[in-house]
Amino acid sequence: MATRTGPAELRILGVMTGTSCDGLDAACLQVSRSGWEVLWEASRPYPRSLKKRVLAVQSPARQDRLFAMRALMELHRDLGDWYGSELATCILKKPAARRPHVVANHGQTIAHYPSRGSLGTTLQLGDPARIARATRLTVVSNFRDGDMAAGGQGAPLVPLFHKMIVHHLSGGEGGIAIHNIGGISNLTYAGREGRILAFDTGPGNMWIDAAAETATGRRQTMDREGRLSGAARPDEFAVRSMLSHGFFKQPPPKSTSRDSFPFEMLLRATRSRGKVLVATAVAITVESIALAYERWITGAKKPLNAIYLCGGGARNPSILKGLRKRLPSTRITTLEQAGLDSQYTEAQAFAFFGFMALMGQPVGGEWTGAHGFGPPAHIIPGENWNVVVKSMSQTF
Repeated sequence: MATRTGPAELRILGVMTGTSCDGLDAACLQVSRSGWEVLWEASRPYPRSLKKRVLAVQSPARQDRLFAMRALMELHRDLGDWYGSELATCILKKPAARRPHVVANHGQTIAHYPSRGSLGTTLQLGDPARIARATRLTVVSNFRDGDMAAGGQGAPLVPLFHKMIVHHLSGGEGGIAIHNIGGISNLTYAGREGRILAFDTGPGNMWIDAAAETATGRRQTMDREGRLSGAARPDEFAVRSMLSHGFFKQPPPKSTSRDSFPFEMLLRATRSRGKVLVATAVAITVESIALAYERWITGAKKPLNAIYLCGGGARNPSILKGLRKRLPSTRITTLEQAGLDSQYTEAQAFAFFGFMALMGQPVGGEWTGAHGFGPPAHIIPGENWNVVVKSMSQTF
């Protein structure tokens, strides 16, 4: 599947599977001296059997068992085979002139333990060697390790890409935030000076999705169109209890994961089940987001003109309604309403980060807490490595 290239451009396929395990998103960017453009995008559903295994190895009840190491290794292998198979099939359907030269794969986050200083660790699975074998292409992976080695949180990384979108939306004036509500919720704020403030705000969809599965006996995997949460009132006591968690009061830089917010934590905080449980999960997501803006942005006298939502949570009317009620003086809309396709924003970002890795440029920054140079990613040469090197040397 390796393709020839002229010296004019490099095509990079960014691949993202988020904390929610709801699917694989891919975006192919063409990068040249004059800039970059999106060539195509695609999405594939997450196999139920793999999703079950991903969530199982993160369960607190299983993490200390003797077979956990072998389970992780086998999952790393099988995720790599799945990524490779799906991407190879997808790529072969494209004409030669639109096939990528490089795959930039974020991988599936299994564990994330951030720490101030260089003691944090993170783990993304999906063997890049197997992706390179299946696609015959050069693969870039392990984007977070270098930032953590430089003392950063390793997340969020997408803000560097968000900054370009903010500049487009604001005309360079700033005072705008892009807020991604995936499994984890995170924001990118760009002020008038162009400096980035970015951090995770807490659970996004991961508790909402789990509550929806619980409420419907696994017939539904998400709160589609807010129908479940919109039909009930949340357990306010549980909401207040969850928001007392130390993470919400911790100043940025900060990031989090399922490890800090397992679904069992919510189940222990409330006896509510059914639609009330879903409404409670939504309320926690909404309130934690609102508090983040009040504490670290408007509370710090930073202007906040608009928030553009993206990710799966941007399609939940209950979340939009709740945020507009909590932050009435700020315009809250979605990237779709601005004419952008937010489903593939993260995949596009990691395609761009793949290019940055090939150029030797770090993808984290001061907003993660990193100091100095953080190695950008790992590169596994594919059968087309000579083509990639030639293109990079002649074009950039």
